[in-house]
Amino acid sequence: MPLLPYSRACLVVATLIAIAVSRVARAATALDCLPPVPPAPVTDAATRAEYRVEIGQEFTAYFDEAQAYLRCLDAARAQVSEEVNRAIHDYQALGQDPDG
Repeated sequence: MPLLPYSRACLVVATLIAIAVSRVARAATALDCLPPVPPAPVTDAATRAEYRVEIGQEFTAYFDEAQAYLRCLDAARAQVSEEVNRAIHDYQALGQDPDG
């Protein structure tokens, strides 16, 4: 049974809105996943000895930020996987094309 023109237009509009909303949500997640900047190596022995504590703190902060970055990537991957699974389900629900 073909959809009425008004119903078809509403379906198209709803689909376009859903696509726009999902793209905005995905972009925010991608922007949250920024890799940390690694600390610069300190090769001068005197500088390393004098600032040992500060250099250690910088590396510790980097390792913490790297873990947060990897968790963010995992979350983004999980979100995209969910979206793909939803899209597959929606695509399979279409069934046979009534016009073809």
